[in-house]
Amino acid sequence: MTPEDRRAVFSHRQIAAIIEGIMQDDGSEAPITGKSLGEAILFVSEEASTSASSAHVIYGDNGSLSYTDCLSVYRDYGAALRQTPN
Repeated sequence: MTPEDRRAVFSHRQIAAIIEGIMQDDGSEAPITGKSLGEAILFVSEEASTSASSAHVIYGDNGSLSYTDCLSVYRDYGAALRQTPN
């Protein structure tokens, strides 16, 4: 993910997103909705369990971020994502 890609994702941080690929305690996988893209990046990067490496975030018409993409955006913009209303 290039710096321009990360900047573009950050600029869209307030749009709705869906987190997929997080396993629940019972072994099932249910999408997590009701979060903005910024909140989803923070969740995957900070709060998700060890199964987060299989997580991906869906946003916009056809945007998608892998776990590694989320970590990349978080590395550059994590502090700003925590400070701004998502």
